[in-house]
Amino acid sequence: MPMPLSRDHIPLYFQLQKILRKKILSGKISTKEPLPTESELCNEYGVSRTTVRQAFAGLLNEGLIFRIPGKGTFINEPDPSQEVVHHFDTSRDLVKSSNFAKFDRKIHYRGLITPSARISDLLRLENGKKIFCVRGSRYQNEHPLCFSVVSISSEYAHYFRDKRLTSEIVLTVLERELGLTIQKVRQTFRAVKADEHVARYLAVKKDEPVLELEQVYFVANDMPIEVGITYFHADTYHYTMELKQK
Repeated sequence: MPMPLSRDHIPLYFQLQKILRKKILSGKISTKEPLPTESELCNEYGVSRTTVRQAFAGLLNEGLIFRIPGKGTFINEPDPSQEVVHHFDTSRDLVKSSNFAKFDRKIHYRGLITPSARISDLLRLENGKKIFCVRGSRYQNEHPLCFSVVSISSEYAHYFRDKRLTSEIVLTVLERELGLTIQKVRQTFRAVKADEHVARYLAVKKDEPVLELEQVYFVANDMPIEVGITYFHADTYHYTMELKQK
């Protein structure tokens, strides 16, 4: 009996890609044997060959698999020597480390809104004060990588009229227009359940576990000026930081 995939808003190829990725990373699929064939996956999950090929294409782009003509599709064994270690000397280096500019970006919303209690507390806002909010996603080959929400106090909103928002434009504009310099960045990682917005833009199910990265940027006098909250697929994002004492 086939194991049919969900027919909701999540694309079938993306669901299959996620299932195969999880099996690969958990070791359920041997690195010595080829992955199931297109025909086998079609029968197992009740999908078309096109869906299977799209799922394989995504895993190929991630570097998790490779193909040998006439033999099949195999798992790429990780090379420890290729691990990337980031070194941070300043808060600016830390900010740049979170730059996803090389990936396609789509802005879903920008404008003034009433902040949640959480954002209001992080920005130390007075009761009833609005914020300027930007929501957007990053994509690689049309696959959603992350969903981000950037919040700043409404008094700075006019600086962003008619400006194309890129990965660093909010901080860059604030620094240039106000003569401010980011003195500190505080990062917090959490495992959370995807709400409706996160689920829609990450193509996951509501309440599915995702990784949340909260970043608060501070200027002089320890004043918070921006809050960025980014959500990642829990099984696709890997973050390693190595700290060395000088």
